[in-house]
Amino acid sequence: MNVEFNKKIMEELMEELKDKRPVFNSEDDFKFSLAWLIKEKYRDDVEIRLEKKMDNNKDASSSEAGDQKNKNQRVDIFIIVKNENDMEKIGIELKYFTAKIEWRDNKNEETFILAEQAANDIKCYDAWKDVERLEDFIDRDLINRGFAIWLTNVNSLTKDPTETKKRNNNTTHYDAFKIFNGREINGPEILKWDKKASPGTTKGRDKPLIIRGNYKVCWKVYVDLSNGEKNIDGKRPKNKESKMVFKYAILEVQKKQKKIKGGKTMKMYRKMVSKYGKE
Repeated sequence: MNVEFNKKIMEELMEELKDKRPVFNSEDDFKFSLAWLIKEKYRDDVEIRLEKKMDNNKDASSSEAGDQKNKNQRVDIFIIVKNENDMEKIGIELKYFTAKIEWRDNKNEETFILAEQAANDIKCYDAWKDVERLEDFIDRDLINRGFAIWLTNVNSLTKDPTETKKRNNNTTHYDAFKIFNGREINGPEILKWDKKASPGTTKGRDKPLIIRGNYKVCWKVYVDLSNGEKNIDGKRPKNKESKMVFKYAILEVQKKQKKIKGGKTMKMYRKMVSKYGKE
């Protein structure tokens, strides 16, 4: 049996997963549950590794100073696909961004209490950082293709900012990193903070990101928990922007083309690399 992982297959997996696990306690819970489903579905055709250390980087286990750099040498889910004539290596990076809710799963008699996480600017930077990391792994032939999967009930992350009127000019210090529905990147493109970003915000995330591929963010409803009596306080939201609605987006990362849409070439990319000192 030949198994091919692509965006369509990953979307089908997410649709299956929502019936088993509509809510997760944490990003690790999400990671384990998705990996379990993949192994359960494809059995002996795949091998699964969690938090795979890439490129035999011994320092990736370190908890000392500089751990942020070392941590980036791991991939959340690593899949070895054992096809008849070849093997393919897949890397999956996950993000689980939550707003504060309490929800009772009556089926399993389990209560989920999710916390409010870091600010949106940090969430967005980290989301695109995963994409940059997967592109790097592909360039180094550590994986053949990758997927960045984002799951959230924070509707301000997914909503097109042009629909909001929170600011007169509708700009923020992290516009370059936003992950709203319909966001497009035609790489190579440099994502960097606006000069208004505070040192506290950019600490540990000050380096611009260079995204080389072409991507379009498309959010889909994962699960709507507002139906029935599932909300622990018994209340139902008045609209679909409720924190009880979870959405997911999947970006497929493949080997970059030498010439990219818009006439941008790898020569331009190399100039960016030289300027920002990235490998």
